[in-house]
Order: sequence, then C-alpha cells, then structure tokens
Amino acid sequence: MNEPEPEYYGREVAWDGTFKTEEDERSEQEVAKLIEAAWSCECRSFGRISPLDWFFVRKGLYIAVGELKTRSHSSDKYETVFLNVRKWLNLQTASLFQGVEAVFVVRWTDCIKWINVAAIDARRVSIGGCKRIVKSRNDIEPVIEVPVSE
Repeated sequence: MNEPEPEYYGREVAWDGTFKTEEDERSEQEVAKLIEAAWSCECRSFGRISPLDWFFVRKGLYIAVGELKTRSHSSDKYETVFLNVRKWLNLQTASLFQGVEAVFVVRWTDCIKWINVAAIDARRVSIGGCKRIVKSRNDIEPVIEVPVSE
C-alpha cells in the first residue's frame, strides 16, 4: 500500500482538452465492473468531454448518474475528499431534472466508497485544487469537502 504517488503535475492534456490518462481510464473501468456486480446494473460512460463520468442502467432503465474520483493514497490519509462544486452542480442537475439518483464514488488505494449526492452537505465549501497551474487557472476552484466517514 505504500506505493509512490504518481506525478500528477507531469500529466499532459489530451488532444480533446481533457486531462484523463490511460491510468484514469483503467481505474474507471475497474470500478465500473465492481459497481455493476454490486448494484446489479450496467455502468456506462458519458464520454470523455462530459462533465460527469457515468450513467447507470438496470433492466433497460436509466436509474442514476455518477462521478468517480480516484485517489493515490489510502482512505485514512485525510479526513475529507474534495468534490468540485461544478461536478456537484452537474450531479444535482441530472438528478433533479432527470429524476434519477446521483452518486459520488471515490476509489482510494485501500477501498472504494460512495455517497448519494443528496446526502452531501454542500455548505462545507473551501477553495482547493492543484498547488500550481497544470491545465488551467480553473484547477483552483470551489470544492465541497466530503468527510471520508460519510
């Protein structure tokens, strides 16, 4: 579990303007398979330029949307995990206007946890993000601090 953290600041922007690496794609696919097995559903990608990662289908019905954050450390390293306010807004909008559940899924090196976005206290806002500009000035933005214990 004491693997070195990947060099986040050395990542490159993809041709389509996204910042998703092959490792990110692999993690997303691995977690999707686990979710499918645990929740008896299909986990489908919205695509690379979507503001959200997934939509979930069960018995041909659209049932939920989801966002995945993959962390390069164990779940006990920090008390909270950041959910970007813009991601929270997209999850809430999809849930409200499409009548489906919205979930925030986090994969740490030691476990995977999720929370229904409706249960997140969005008033716990701070400014967070990259310590220096990697892809844009928008990397430092309002984030909701979601307690890992939730």
